[in-house]
Amino acid sequence: MKDIRWAWPMMLIGALLLLPWGLYYLRPERTLDVVVLDKTVPYETRIEHRSLFWLLGYLKIVNSEGRPYDRDQDYLGAFPGPVPGDPPERTVDLDPEAATGADMLYLVDTYGVYRDDLVSGSEMKTALERSPKIYGGLELAEADAVASAIHAGRTVIAEFNTFASPTGSAARARIEKLLGVRWTRWVGRYFSRLEDEQEVPQWLRDNYEREWERPWRFSGAGYVLLRDDVECEVLKVDREIMPIGLTLEREEPVDPLLADAHDGVAYPYWFDVVETRPGVRVLASFQWHLTPGGEIRLRDRGLPQRFPAVVRAPDGNAYYFAGDFADNPMPDPSIPVAGYLELMKWTEAVRLAPSEQSFYWRFYVPMMRRMLEQAAP
Repeated sequence: MKDIRWAWPMMLIGALLLLPWGLYYLRPERTLDVVVLDKTVPYETRIEHRSLFWLLGYLKIVNSEGRPYDRDQDYLGAFPGPVPGDPPERTVDLDPEAATGADMLYLVDTYGVYRDDLVSGSEMKTALERSPKIYGGLELAEADAVASAIHAGRTVIAEFNTFASPTGSAARARIEKLLGVRWTRWVGRYFSRLEDEQEVPQWLRDNYEREWERPWRFSGAGYVLLRDDVECEVLKVDREIMPIGLTLEREEPVDPLLADAHDGVAYPYWFDVVETRPGVRVLASFQWHLTPGGEIRLRDRGLPQRFPAVVRAPDGNAYYFAGDFADNPMPDPSIPVAGYLELMKWTEAVRLAPSEQSFYWRFYVPMMRRMLEQAAP
């Protein structure tokens, strides 16, 4: 009798654990032509677009051939060779035919592949220091292809890094006009350990020391803000900024595309500061959570405490994400996608400090799910 009494609770727990997998398998497949441009692929991890392809798999979105998207092949940009340390075995730029033939065009990253990336490629880690470019930057012809997609009524998404180096000024001006934004040339990033030489690049430290004429002696968590190689500002957690740091906040009235996303999610990675042009709708903004000292620091730099994070251009379904949104660490793909993503969505707790996982599941996934649904023909 005692064993029977325990059997029902155990069966219930088992059913709850299996429910996410069941929901996945019951979900019907949807066909959507998605073209992804990722020029920053020095080695096979494909970190810049990996999480996007996980999401396509989770939503059971297939291409026009009825095949699930393959993160190793189904994109444009740089394709690494089989041997770490070798240059890309091939590169494929965006052209008007690919852009206008898609239901959704997503410019994930155009920074590119650099010589020292390949030196560190055996460790599958991008080099921290600057080195000669092998391939990268958005070309003017590619910006024209983006224009063709927008004018054809396709959903177009671009994100950090689309404007910055090594994209040339002509291509930058073209894409800025299309997306309705102006890059201020300020970029920033959160670092959990400012003293970590394996994470904070030396060129960034050099910029700080050149402007401030003092050595880099920071430790602990903080944000670094940069404008070209001219200005460098550091906001230390618990000194200039609160632990929650920089959060994403939806603008009122909340756009349907962000109806399932959360406010107050701490953003954990690279971002840029942009200004919007007339007619542009800001769907979500970055919001600093500063101490009085931090407010003074930003004011002295002429930087806002709230600035655009997700914007929609006045013409068509064109969007800009002012952060490295699709760059998220994902587990090995051998882990069954069937339930893992659903379990993560259920179990990811609210964080009081920047977390890539929290941002992904509480903001990016809900937003992208709606955008993918909108892009369906």
